Amino acid sequence: MLFSLFLIACDGSSQDTADTAPAVIETLPEVWGVAPAVDINPDPNIVEVELTAAPTTVNWIDAGPTEVWAYNGQIPGPLIQARVGDTVRIHFTNGLEGKTTIHWHGLRIDNEMDGVPAVQDPVKPGETFTYEFVVPEAGSYWYHPHVRSHFQVEMGLAGLLVVHEDEVPVVNKERYFSWDDIRLDDDGTISEITVTGMDSMHGRHGNMLLNNGSTDLPLKDTIQAGAVERWRIVNTANARTMFFKVKGADWRIVGVDGGLLEEPYRTNRERLAVGQRFDLEIIPKAGEETVSLEMHLPKSSGFGYDKYPMFEATVTGEAGDLELPEWVAAEVPAIEESEQEVLMELNVEQTAMGALKWTINGEAYEDSEAIEVIGNLPTYVTIKNLSNLEHPFHLHGQFFQNVERNHLPAEEPGLRDTVLIEGGEVLLLYTNFENPGRWMAHCHILEHAKAGMMTEIVVSEGE
Repeated sequence: MLFSLFLIACDGSSQDTADTAPAVIETLPEVWGVAPAVDINPDPNIVEVELTAAPTTVNWIDAGPTEVWAYNGQIPGPLIQARVGDTVRIHFTNGLEGKTTIHWHGLRIDNEMDGVPAVQDPVKPGETFTYEFVVPEAGSYWYHPHVRSHFQVEMGLAGLLVVHEDEVPVVNKERYFSWDDIRLDDDGTISEITVTGMDSMHGRHGNMLLNNGSTDLPLKDTIQAGAVERWRIVNTANARTMFFKVKGADWRIVGVDGGLLEEPYRTNRERLAVGQRFDLEIIPKAGEETVSLEMHLPKSSGFGYDKYPMFEATVTGEAGDLELPEWVAAEVPAIEESEQEVLMELNVEQTAMGALKWTINGEAYEDSEAIEVIGNLPTYVTIKNLSNLEHPFHLHGQFFQNVERNHLPAEEPGLRDTVLIEGGEVLLLYTNFENPGRWMAHCHILEHAKAGMMTEIVVSEGE
């Protein structure tokens, strides 16, 4: 039965650690949910962290410990915090048996620090590499390898990163939830990781859910009556699209991949594709005893959802005067008339050996030619999904706006770096390609990317 191991206790849960650990930077709010990284630099404008990827074990099921790969021995990796304009310096050591890198998902940083093998030589076992960059925009981000990602991410290599606004919105508490799924055998070992069979078609789905590295679900805490909290949520799974819903609170979405929204919006349930992030404003409803966060997964029948409790907060105290934070929106470029256009057609074909090859514009990555564009020009990107399966499309180094789905207004506000395109859909995006360099564009179903659905976009300096 799917998720038959779902509520087994996890001795390695990090939820209590973050409650007791000191804030990384005294001037920044503590973010509940994941143990923070240690900033070894006293300069308030430099965040300097030592990060090591190495094997370790976690206690996810009673059958025995599970061997995983982790950053600094924890899943997810340490929460790195900074403020807009800070220099982030990461001294990374590879304690694995194979090569690896770190990609800073969503950050518009210098190309040479993006962590992809097309630009950076992967870090060999036992070697170190220092990533250094300035964080230009506030938002909820994450990090993971870009070498054999389908394998290394499934083994546990993913971590969280928050860039706080210049003027941090005042809330009672911030929380970050990293959602994932993992496939385990009965003895607790991670099931064989391959790109064959159903995994090659749909991507790898797990039989156990994780929230901040824990299987002891729902995670629990308290929330003050009348409080205003900021919840950040990210999907770090290999392939599974998730949905989330909040109960017991007035809630709305105040931010997406690229930062805070001009007009926050309310919804009953929101879709969370692999790699996407959402920021939520949470206010407990009067008279409610608990506030909960649920994951909804579509039933195999195609009708309705299976619902899984991921977080539950007991409401305490008495509500005072409500003070709403000021959500200062990220700057979103006006959509102008296109001066250049890009077409990407996503498809699949079967090789002579019977394997699936996922392609962009008819070519798998190893056979493809880079797409060349001029930087700082209004650009429309049309993505046609010629396959009948969904693809979370991720563009490195740039933000874009979702303009149309199937030639109708998309009504998906804000700046994005990841968007889900369903089978047969046509999606129109707008971007100015403001960040020059060689950038990857790929499906974030990691098995699809491994099987070829990836390309490079070379952005010239432009005007």
